[in-house]
Amino acid sequence: MAAMGKGYAKIILFGEHFVVYGLPGVAAGIDKYVQIEAQKVKDSDDVVFDDKVFNEKISMKENPEHLKFKMFHAMFDSDEYLPKKGIKFIVNANFVSGIGLGYSSAFSVALARSMNVLYDQSWKEDKINELAHLAEIVAHGDPSGIDNTCATYGTTIYFEKDLKGGKNIARPIKCGKALYFVLADSGVKHESKEAVEHVKSFKEKNPKDFDILCADYKSIVSKVKKEIQFGGTEEIGKLMNKNNELLKQLGISTPELDQIIRISNFEGAFGAKITGAGMGGSALILCENDKHQDKLIASLVGKGFKASKIKVN
Repeated sequence: MAAMGKGYAKIILFGEHFVVYGLPGVAAGIDKYVQIEAQKVKDSDDVVFDDKVFNEKISMKENPEHLKFKMFHAMFDSDEYLPKKGIKFIVNANFVSGIGLGYSSAFSVALARSMNVLYDQSWKEDKINELAHLAEIVAHGDPSGIDNTCATYGTTIYFEKDLKGGKNIARPIKCGKALYFVLADSGVKHESKEAVEHVKSFKEKNPKDFDILCADYKSIVSKVKKEIQFGGTEEIGKLMNKNNELLKQLGISTPELDQIIRISNFEGAFGAKITGAGMGGSALILCENDKHQDKLIASLVGKGFKASKIKVN
């Protein structure tokens, strides 16, 4: 039997960067994923990633400092009885990294699940989530945990990081009405770690301004959960627009992201904002229905952007 593991992509509806500092966020797992097949390799003391996404085959013995192996060690080295050699991982995905969908978290969850099956560990979902978060720390420095939580559970969640190191709050949210989004790729690849460091630097250099932005965001997110539960689509859109203005003040937008949002506003979107770390990546746009999604995508494609439909129930 193949030892398969899957981790889901995510969209952040509200809370990029603010969740790192203990404020609540709302995010959703979506139907894009990373899938990893783990295989035991007889008479081998190596670990190999055969990565079909990046079109590379890497060996731990030949390239021990590769990020994938640093993540692997962070996740599994504390378990002295878990085998950590004689393994081949085959990596596939139906989305790419660097567009704000949490690729590294989806990868980490898929990796944990494939090891769970390969060695019959009986890890529960909380354990998978914890292991993925350890890998995210290696990849991004000081992540909130919202990405790996969505990658694990694949649902819409209300999330709050415990800044004292305790267990994060993650509660499912039932949407009162389906939400029709367009995800638009700015075409600018980003590095989440760079964006996280940028915001940290902004906070250190402008503590009063950062506190004001946090207070403004807290006012926004306090209304979000109720609107999602009761299907207040137009109000959700207005709150997205307000959230995006705060993200722009943090300095993580780009001319391409700004252009996508202008096009979206012209086409009557309920709301539009950066999703993910920013400084590239994608924008998330809330539409009225399926036909509205098609119309907006046609406009964005006409301006040279890639865009796709996402439905959150």
